[in-house]
Amino acid sequence: MNTKHMFFLSLSLPILTACGGDSNDTAPIPDQPEPTPIVMGGKVADGYLVGAKVCLDLNQNKLCDDGEPSATSTAGGDFSITDATQEQIDNFPLLVEVTAGVVDEDTGEAITQPYTMTAPVGYEFVSPLTTMVQNEVEQGNALADAEASLQGLLGTTLALSQDYVAQQLNADLEGDVQEEYERLHQVAQVTAQLIASNFEAIQTAADDAGISTDDIIGLIVDQIIEALDEIVSEVEFVNEQGGEFDPNAVLESETVTDASTVSTDDLEGQVQIRDTEATAAAANLAELVSGDGINFFDDGYYDDMLELSYGTLTYNADTQTSTEVRFKLVDGAFVAEDDMNDEDDFILTESGWVVSNDNFVIGDLNDDGSITLINSDLPVLSELIFAEQISVVDLKVKLFLSEQADTDIWHKVIPETVTFSTGAEAFELSFSNINDVYSIFNWDGCNEDEMFEGMCNNVWAHTAGSEKDGPAVTLNSLISATASDGAVNNIVGPHVGWDGSRSIIAEMADGGVANYYKIEWQAQSDSGEVSNVASLFATGTWREVTVLDQRLLLLALPESVRNFGDSDDDDLGELLFTEFEGAVRRGEFTAAGQVSDDDEWVFNLAAKNDILDNTDLSLLDNVTAPQPENSDFVCRDGDSDWDDETDQPKEGTTRSYSEYLALVANCREGDPQLFNTDMLAGQKLKSYDADGSIESILQFNADGTGSHTDNDSEEPTVENYKWVVNDTGEIVIEIGNSTGTNDVRAVISLIKQDGDHFSIKGFAEDIDWSPMDGTAGEVWSEKMKLFPLSEPEENNFICDEGDSSWNDETDQPDLDTLVSFTGYQTLVTTCRDGNEAVFTTDMLTEERLKGFDSDGTVHTILLFNSGGTGTLTETDDGQTTVEELNWEVNSMGELIIEVPNTSGTNDLRVVISLIEQDGDHLSVKGFTEEAEWSSMDGTEGEVWSGKFQVFDL
Repeated sequence: MNTKHMFFLSLSLPILTACGGDSNDTAPIPDQPEPTPIVMGGKVADGYLVGAKVCLDLNQNKLCDDGEPSATSTAGGDFSITDATQEQIDNFPLLVEVTAGVVDEDTGEAITQPYTMTAPVGYEFVSPLTTMVQNEVEQGNALADAEASLQGLLGTTLALSQDYVAQQLNADLEGDVQEEYERLHQVAQVTAQLIASNFEAIQTAADDAGISTDDIIGLIVDQIIEALDEIVSEVEFVNEQGGEFDPNAVLESETVTDASTVSTDDLEGQVQIRDTEATAAAANLAELVSGDGINFFDDGYYDDMLELSYGTLTYNADTQTSTEVRFKLVDGAFVAEDDMNDEDDFILTESGWVVSNDNFVIGDLNDDGSITLINSDLPVLSELIFAEQISVVDLKVKLFLSEQADTDIWHKVIPETVTFSTGAEAFELSFSNINDVYSIFNWDGCNEDEMFEGMCNNVWAHTAGSEKDGPAVTLNSLISATASDGAVNNIVGPHVGWDGSRSIIAEMADGGVANYYKIEWQAQSDSGEVSNVASLFATGTWREVTVLDQRLLLLALPESVRNFGDSDDDDLGELLFTEFEGAVRRGEFTAAGQVSDDDEWVFNLAAKNDILDNTDLSLLDNVTAPQPENSDFVCRDGDSDWDDETDQPKEGTTRSYSEYLALVANCREGDPQLFNTDMLAGQKLKSYDADGSIESILQFNADGTGSHTDNDSEEPTVENYKWVVNDTGEIVIEIGNSTGTNDVRAVISLIKQDGDHFSIKGFAEDIDWSPMDGTAGEVWSEKMKLFPLSEPEENNFICDEGDSSWNDETDQPDLDTLVSFTGYQTLVTTCRDGNEAVFTTDMLTEERLKGFDSDGTVHTILLFNSGGTGTLTETDDGQTTVEELNWEVNSMGELIIEVPNTSGTNDLRVVISLIEQDGDHLSVKGFTEEAEWSSMDGTEGEVWSGKFQVFDL
């Protein structure tokens, strides 16, 4: 639920070259008595695998060692182990070595990248999915809990021990069940390749570090489990494009590769953390909070501003009172927060819907070590907090914090090598409601046109009798008397899931049946029109209740809907709809006893001090706001599939130009975005692979020529082209030939822009496979970043004529090199050499100027807030100072900066003139007066020159 917890609210193989592996991985096999062998049969699959070695892993080292009961799989993935005892079968997991040459019956081809799979005791089917279950068991989870956790991530209720290959062809099953088994098979195909590619990528680093096969597999499978949301979503997306499923289409997704790739950085440290987390035991929070306290850290970007904070919660058993203190980073220093009770969601009480807050205090210390939190204003929000604890002694602080949700930025201000000290402990929290809680989500910050009846929270729905979707006003308008026929115009209900321009509508039919339809916009014909297409996505239930005189509709969302696209409903109870303030609002029902585990960690005093004592705020200079996520920034509706064998779009996935324009209009969602010539001339657009390597570069010269550099091949290729921006704001690129026609023609449309990041959609025709008449082109989508063609050379870009010299001993300019303001203006005119470059207020508002040393270290940051305030951050010899400033751009286009003092005058006054601009690089000349050595009247100031680069806040 959205009600904030008091701590946090103010604020995620072995490539075996020979059976048996290497001697470093071989552990002693326990001595076994001589009982009677029995036969153990089963199947092994990604698709069915022929020639794989299957064994019982008696020493659990993830290798089939000599002496372990084993067999080789045959056609259909069958295996039969004949030399195992019942005791061995009952106590040891299955292991499968898929070595090079093993045949995958899905493709009929031999495996080239080996990998390993496992299955828990009692399973007779081994697959990448059972490997994830066994991984969770090895981390200390009960088998039933491990299965349930993975089922939730996969969006299924089907048993993961089942043979999905056979079941998807089982005619005795309902069609939707067969389809779900087929989807699990597809996820397994993808994850098998991810296990193999990860192991190949990290094997050398692992060997160098002496990491065992067992530990390598654990790291890889952990990472893939963390990436399952992205993998499942991408599998569904590929299926929606039609045609035969190709796992490579999923593996080519940057989102999937980013989420599932194991970092090769500090593998030993990663293994150490993983092994430590497996030792977690129940914690005594009552004892902790009664002593030095519970210490928490939080960070994030709020309204594009970086926030770092930490705090401590303590409890005095004698007075039975709790105390919470919090500190927030302000202008380079942590200061105490005074008001910590932010208003939050609306909570249903006997007085109606009441705004909640995070005014929690400790009510009880419980015998089981948990603590009870009481909300002083709304006791219905009381909850239990319990935890598991680990010793983090000798773990690397930076690495540990990087793996936790609440400290993703904190880890960036910690040096690499710092470790936790003796006595340091960390605690993973879980929360449980004591009472039933009904809430209405309440947030602000939306655009005015997104508000309805005074609230950002409105329920977008296709209501009975409406011609188009819009905010629902009554609950009755969301309910269908009967289930529809599945035609888009006949489906009534609220949108409950989103993925780009796709959405899920919940059709709530009388009788409590909920049908979840996926709605997509598709271009259907050369007319250029788009139409909605609906398909049944899932089914479930809904109910109507009356609580404290309030009528509520409650939906228990299926896992597949919770995990759909951009949804963030993993921990949601039941989705709630109710009428409030003149419209239907969305909220949540959380039943008493429901446990929330959000990967929230707190620390004891020793660990807290280890973090704070080693915090280096100068490292924040290298921290930037996150880039837009591809999943919701790039609209891939209608994209073509590429066939690597034929090197052209797959049959049936090309589009006409009219269809492409319709897709563009739909992706823009009514918000027109246009390119213009000035935006691109002298610039280049770059796209990147998942590992950060440049994939392609589009260069736009000012004379209408350019080039395309393609790095997505063994040898980079460069093709020259001509480009224009047409009247409708699209880039048109043409690669001509000697006959005067074009070999390639591409149109690129701007979908979204976030700073210098562009979401684009393109239409490409190639004479090798297209008639070049607009009837058949490849549609593609990408995220690209804008750069100037080349960074200016400093010796040609900076004009240092007349600059003052600095005396390091006196820490001020040499007095005989000071210049009057009039003399400074003369120097500026000379340096500009006829160029009339000037600053404007719009150029600087909500931006930063950064100056860099020759080694790339940031030495100065000027931050310009709207309203004329800002900060000056300077780093010299490792010491960082931050000062508040006032700024304006005068009528002559000069930037005026003043650092005031308490007496109402200025300690520092700076005038900065723009000499030359090249993209986001600025050549400037400045005139500085400082009260310590200047009369501050314009008669004597330091003249200096430099290069700054513009960055978004």
